[in-house]
Amino acid sequence: MAALQDGRILQFTASALPSCNFVAAVWAIGLVTTMIAGCGSGAVAPSSAPTTPAFSMPTGPPQPSNGATISVTSTGFSARDLHILPGSRLTFVNSDIQPHDIMSDPFHVHTDCPEINVVGFLTPGQSRASDPLNTIRTCGFHDHDHEGDERFHGTVSVEAP
Repeated sequence: MAALQDGRILQFTASALPSCNFVAAVWAIGLVTTMIAGCGSGAVAPSSAPTTPAFSMPTGPPQPSNGATISVTSTGFSARDLHILPGSRLTFVNSDIQPHDIMSDPFHVHTDCPEINVVGFLTPGQSRASDPLNTIRTCGFHDHDHEGDERFHGTVSVEAP
Protein backbone atom coordinates (compact mmCIF):
# COMPACT_ATOMS: atom_id res chain seq x y z
CA MET A 1 0.00 0.00 0.00
CA ALA A 2 1.19 3.54 -0.71
CA ALA A 3 0.41 6.88 0.93
CA LEU A 4 1.39 10.43 -0.02
CA GLN A 5 3.16 12.55 2.60
CA ASP A 6 5.01 15.85 1.92
CA GLY A 7 5.07 15.04 -1.78
CA ARG A 8 6.70 11.64 -1.18
CA ILE A 9 5.11 8.26 -1.73
CA LEU A 10 5.49 5.97 1.27
CA GLN A 11 5.30 2.23 0.75
CA PHE A 12 3.75 0.02 3.43
CA THR A 13 3.66 -3.71 3.61
CA ALA A 14 0.63 -5.51 5.01
CA SER A 15 2.57 -6.61 8.10
CA ALA A 16 3.68 -3.05 8.80
CA LEU A 17 0.12 -1.74 8.90
CA PRO A 18 -1.55 -2.12 12.28
CA SER A 19 -5.01 -1.44 10.92
CA CYS A 20 -6.86 0.17 8.04
CA ASN A 21 -8.10 2.92 10.36
CA PHE A 22 -4.51 3.90 11.20
CA VAL A 23 -3.55 4.13 7.52
CA ALA A 24 -6.66 6.15 6.74
CA ALA A 25 -5.83 8.53 9.61
CA VAL A 26 -2.25 9.01 8.41
CA TRP A 27 -3.45 9.58 4.87
CA ALA A 28 -6.09 12.10 6.07
CA ILE A 29 -3.54 14.01 8.15
CA GLY A 30 -1.25 14.23 5.13
CA LEU A 31 -4.12 15.37 2.93
CA VAL A 32 -5.27 18.04 5.42
CA THR A 33 -1.67 19.26 5.89
CA THR A 34 -1.26 19.58 2.13
CA MET A 35 -4.57 21.44 1.82
CA ILE A 36 -3.69 23.86 4.65
CA ALA A 37 -0.28 24.55 3.11
CA GLY A 38 -1.99 25.28 -0.21
CA CYS A 39 -4.41 27.76 1.39
CA GLY A 40 -3.46 30.95 3.16
CA SER A 41 -2.93 34.42 1.82
CA GLY A 42 -2.42 33.30 -1.76
CA ALA A 43 1.03 34.85 -1.78
CA VAL A 44 3.59 33.23 -3.97
CA ALA A 45 6.80 32.18 -2.28
CA PRO A 46 9.70 34.36 -3.35
CA SER A 47 12.08 32.90 -5.85
CA SER A 48 15.60 32.18 -4.71
CA ALA A 49 16.93 33.13 -8.13
CA PRO A 50 18.90 36.38 -8.08
CA THR A 51 17.29 39.30 -9.84
CA THR A 52 19.19 41.34 -12.38
CA PRO A 53 18.49 45.08 -12.43
CA ALA A 54 17.16 46.39 -15.72
CA PHE A 55 19.81 48.03 -17.86
CA SER A 56 19.13 51.57 -18.99
CA MET A 57 21.13 53.59 -21.46
CA PRO A 58 22.66 56.80 -20.14
CA THR A 59 20.60 59.78 -21.27
CA GLY A 60 23.58 61.99 -22.09
CA PRO A 61 23.46 65.77 -22.12
CA PRO A 62 20.12 67.53 -22.61
CA GLN A 63 19.20 68.14 -26.23
CA PRO A 64 18.73 71.78 -27.26
CA SER A 65 15.18 73.00 -27.86
CA ASN A 66 13.54 75.83 -29.77
CA GLY A 67 13.35 78.15 -26.79
CA ALA A 68 12.16 77.76 -23.22
CA THR A 69 9.71 79.23 -20.75
CA ILE A 70 10.89 79.89 -17.21
CA SER A 71 8.44 80.58 -14.39
CA VAL A 72 9.70 82.88 -11.65
CA THR A 73 8.15 82.06 -8.27
CA SER A 74 8.89 82.96 -4.66
CA THR A 75 11.19 79.89 -4.57
CA GLY A 76 13.21 80.75 -7.69
CA PHE A 77 13.34 79.82 -11.37
CA SER A 78 11.41 76.75 -12.55
CA ALA A 79 14.32 75.82 -14.86
CA ARG A 80 17.93 76.72 -14.19
CA ASP A 81 19.94 74.73 -16.77
CA LEU A 82 18.66 75.38 -20.28
CA HIS A 83 19.86 74.18 -23.70
CA ILE A 84 18.47 75.94 -26.75
CA LEU A 85 19.13 76.20 -30.48
CA PRO A 86 20.52 79.38 -32.06
CA GLY A 87 17.79 81.92 -32.79
CA SER A 88 15.63 80.76 -29.86
CA ARG A 89 14.18 82.98 -27.17
CA LEU A 90 13.73 82.58 -23.43
CA THR A 91 10.32 83.60 -22.06
CA PHE A 92 10.15 84.55 -18.39
CA VAL A 93 6.77 84.44 -16.61
CA ASN A 94 6.41 86.11 -13.21
CA SER A 95 4.23 83.63 -11.29
CA ASP A 96 5.01 85.31 -7.98
CA ILE A 97 3.17 88.05 -6.08
CA GLN A 98 6.40 90.11 -6.01
CA PRO A 99 8.11 91.82 -8.98
CA HIS A 100 11.34 90.36 -10.42
CA ASP A 101 14.14 91.95 -12.47
CA ILE A 102 15.68 89.48 -14.97
CA MET A 103 19.14 90.30 -16.29
CA SER A 104 22.17 88.60 -17.88
CA ASP A 105 25.26 87.75 -15.86
CA PRO A 106 27.56 88.98 -14.44
CA PHE A 107 25.89 90.94 -11.67
CA HIS A 108 25.99 94.72 -12.13
CA VAL A 109 27.54 94.40 -15.62
CA HIS A 110 24.99 92.23 -17.53
CA THR A 111 27.14 91.59 -20.61
CA ASP A 112 27.15 87.74 -21.00
CA CYS A 113 23.91 87.58 -23.01
CA PRO A 114 22.60 91.12 -23.51
CA GLU A 115 19.61 89.60 -25.38
CA ILE A 116 18.25 88.57 -21.95
CA ASN A 117 18.41 92.11 -20.56
CA VAL A 118 15.30 93.11 -22.58
CA VAL A 119 13.23 90.94 -20.21
CA GLY A 120 14.04 93.31 -17.35
CA PHE A 121 11.45 94.19 -14.72
CA LEU A 122 8.37 91.91 -14.51
CA THR A 123 5.37 92.73 -12.36
CA PRO A 124 3.30 89.83 -10.94
CA GLY A 125 1.56 87.94 -13.76
CA GLN A 126 3.62 89.61 -16.49
CA SER A 127 5.76 87.72 -19.03
CA ARG A 128 8.34 88.80 -21.59
CA ALA A 129 10.66 87.06 -24.06
CA SER A 130 14.32 87.74 -24.60
CA ASP A 131 15.64 88.79 -27.96
CA PRO A 132 16.76 85.83 -30.12
CA LEU A 133 19.95 84.22 -28.79
CA ASN A 134 21.98 83.69 -31.99
CA THR A 135 25.55 83.25 -30.75
CA ILE A 136 26.66 79.75 -29.71
CA ARG A 137 27.78 80.15 -26.08
CA THR A 138 26.81 79.51 -22.46
CA CYS A 139 25.84 82.40 -20.27
CA GLY A 140 24.10 83.07 -17.01
CA PHE A 141 20.99 84.99 -16.04
CA HIS A 142 19.64 86.07 -12.68
CA ASP A 143 16.96 87.98 -10.82
CA HIS A 144 18.78 91.21 -10.03
CA ASP A 145 16.73 91.63 -6.82
CA HIS A 146 17.99 88.27 -5.43
CA GLU A 147 21.74 88.65 -5.88
CA GLY A 148 23.66 85.66 -4.53
CA ASP A 149 20.58 83.40 -4.20
CA GLU A 150 21.27 80.36 -6.39
CA ARG A 151 17.53 79.65 -6.73
CA PHE A 152 17.29 82.85 -8.77
CA HIS A 153 20.26 82.11 -11.01
CA GLY A 154 20.40 79.99 -14.15
CA THR A 155 22.41 79.25 -17.27
CA VAL A 156 21.46 78.93 -20.90
CA SER A 157 23.58 77.07 -23.43
CA VAL A 158 23.01 78.03 -27.05
CA GLU A 159 24.08 74.91 -28.96
CA ALA A 160 24.39 73.97 -32.60
CA PRO A 161 21.82 71.41 -33.80
